[in-house]
Amino acid sequence: MPRFNPFDYFFILRPLILIPAWNFLLIGSFLASRNGSITLDVALGLVIYTFVLGGVYILNQLMDIETDRLNKKLFLLSRGYVTVKAAYIETALLWLLAVILSVKFGTLFVFLIMLSILLGVLYSLPPIKLKGKPFLDTLANGFGYGMINFAVGWLLFRDFEWSIFLRFLPYFLSICAVFINTTIVDIEGDRKTHEVTTGVLLGPRLSHVLSTVIMAAAVVIAFGQRDYICLIPAAVSFPLFVYTTGYAWIHNRINRAATIASFRLPGLIFTVITAVLFPAYFIVLVVVLVAMRLYYKQRFGITYPTLAQG
Repeated sequence: MPRFNPFDYFFILRPLILIPAWNFLLIGSFLASRNGSITLDVALGLVIYTFVLGGVYILNQLMDIETDRLNKKLFLLSRGYVTVKAAYIETALLWLLAVILSVKFGTLFVFLIMLSILLGVLYSLPPIKLKGKPFLDTLANGFGYGMINFAVGWLLFRDFEWSIFLRFLPYFLSICAVFINTTIVDIEGDRKTHEVTTGVLLGPRLSHVLSTVIMAAAVVIAFGQRDYICLIPAAVSFPLFVYTTGYAWIHNRINRAATIASFRLPGLIFTVITAVLFPAYFIVLVVVLVAMRLYYKQRFGITYPTLAQG
């Protein structure tokens, strides 16, 4: 068994993909308040959603231990650094704390937190397991990150309005496009474990086409709404989506590094924009990223994260 390290129980939450969730929650709160200060309520909202998604990410890893072993990633569980029992206990505690803390913000806020947890369970657990159902996997990610996540941030400052879903539409689309490209790089491993994701069903070439069309729609709608927070990441990354699509059709194979960059770049730009909107957030990001570099280098002897690393 690997040597015990208490930091494993933090990094199993997957801080790198928690950052996009933090970004979108903060952007949702900014759209509601036009305030770039991380108030106590915003900080608490971030903690609550960290608990929610941290538990979801642990559950997802619990269900995909064999897939992750084949794809050679997320090895804290697949290689036994964290036991299965400990992971289930941590998940339950995180979700319990999230629901308890969310009571402060009212009934609708609690409902959204519980809906996020339910969506995470349906995403990972059979027999529904949205993660293994083409198109539903994409919609679940788009709805979870691009709608619920933003609504949680919005409710920290303003009452619910149905119009917010139209406001968040370009984010929903950009997240869907990015997610489809993540399924492309995992096609081989998912096929071996009989996971039928969007990428597996469509194959790499059609998946690239679909993600590119969706990202184009995100660009058009963000431009129409004059939402430059979404327009900039979508428009800047769009040429990379076009390139990876063209490469896949011309060479009948994917450019793995470029495809990984295509779903990392929008998140990176969103992160920079969020840090500009919330200057104090920059400090949080630096601490988290430096901690990740040190942890993965000391624990596993690898350099992580990088823009083009799988």
